[in-house]
Amino acid sequence: MLALLKDALAGEVAHIAELRGASQEQLQLAAQSIDTELVLQRSSVLRVLRDWRAQRVNDEQVRWWALLMSIGAFPDDWTPHGWRVHHSHPPVRIDYSDEVGHVVSGLRDLGDFDDVGRSAADIDQLIRQLSDS
Repeated sequence: MLALLKDALAGEVAHIAELRGASQEQLQLAAQSIDTELVLQRSSVLRVLRDWRAQRVNDEQVRWWALLMSIGAFPDDWTPHGWRVHHSHPPVRIDYSDEVGHVVSGLRDLGDFDDVGRSAADIDQLIRQLSDS
């Protein structure tokens, strides 16, 4: 679990389904075993965006990754109308800058009822936005 969480923090999204199989307790224990604060770096988000743009990962993988990074958990229930978390263990605390938070928040909403979809140009704009800040 620890290696999968570290991979996710590094922007490796391809194995997010395996990480989703963990309980919240397992995620919390893995996070606690990392000696430093968990910080989502701009480079990690750029990796996700570039992999998504190159179609190495899909919308669903990106959404689940963004949910974990932003709320520190995988929701128990997800529909295009929203999601809910009902865990007995606290979320994993992951820090990030405002610029990173803005992008991750948008990615978290992929597939929502009001999501209009993302074009390659939209993804390129997000990459430019993070690269320039």
